[in-house]
Amino acid sequence: MLRYFPLCAAGLLLAGVTASASAGPVEFTLLTDEEYAGKMPQSSGGKTGGEPGDYLPRTGDDVPNAERNPDGCFSFNFMNPVGILEPDYPPGYAEGIHSMTGAMTLDIDLEAGGQFNIDALALAGYVSPAKPIASQRLVQASDAAADGRHGPVEGQPNSGTYSASAALGWPLSARFDWYYELPFPGEDPIDMTFDDFLWNGFLAPVSELTQADMDGVMLNDPLGYFGGTSAEFEAWLLAEVAPRLPGDAKYLLFAQGEAHPDWVNPKMGMTTDGIVGETIIAFTTVPEPATLLLVAVGLGGAAVVRRRAGRP
Repeated sequence: MLRYFPLCAAGLLLAGVTASASAGPVEFTLLTDEEYAGKMPQSSGGKTGGEPGDYLPRTGDDVPNAERNPDGCFSFNFMNPVGILEPDYPPGYAEGIHSMTGAMTLDIDLEAGGQFNIDALALAGYVSPAKPIASQRLVQASDAAADGRHGPVEGQPNSGTYSASAALGWPLSARFDWYYELPFPGEDPIDMTFDDFLWNGFLAPVSELTQADMDGVMLNDPLGYFGGTSAEFEAWLLAEVAPRLPGDAKYLLFAQGEAHPDWVNPKMGMTTDGIVGETIIAFTTVPEPATLLLVAVGLGGAAVVRRRAGRP
């Protein structure tokens, strides 16, 4: 029976690798690219006559400002305080995290989909050249932001759903609590909180970011920041995003959210009547399940060959 041990071991390895790939903590890193440095999103009805709702970089009508996107970021968080129109910003678009980098961790089953949890969120970026880095952080039940003094946030549920279906467009939705830490003076680092902030978007295998595959799905930016049709948005993904993903990227995550803050530090200059919105474009290098399957089968086959070659 020992002659069958390598094959059995390969089968166990296959099962173990497939299981470990399909569910568990997965880190997603925000996408950046040097060619995007200096390209800022254009505001709705902005000075250059951009499409209404266009907050995505590099769509032909962007506001150039290298100081506010020095890292060439694709993700950004904008603030729209009521009654504030600064001369160096497009109308209706004040401060935010304009050049956002960082990562998030989802406890997710990439193969089967279903429920997932948000385990960590650590995003940061520039507010303006004269101010230090600002941060976006997840609120969990044990955090200071959930102590009852910063609005109704309680650090729950920080979870969502994902459908691993091309036919449905790989939809992803999540609700979570987070706080804004802005570079303003004060002992309390919490400047703004959001309870049950809603993200909508998609999580697509990079291998399916092709024109043929896009013809079979309908992907949109859920909040309409792009301002175009589904076909135009997909063309932007294929032309501007897909080629800039790292060679080992396996999944692309796109999510958008927009809400009024639930609590604002009185020193902020922002009120709960203002709006904070964001677009997140991130990737993970965790192999797709089919790739892991082929690797495991290859390892199993190699083990069998080595066993047979060693027979007397």
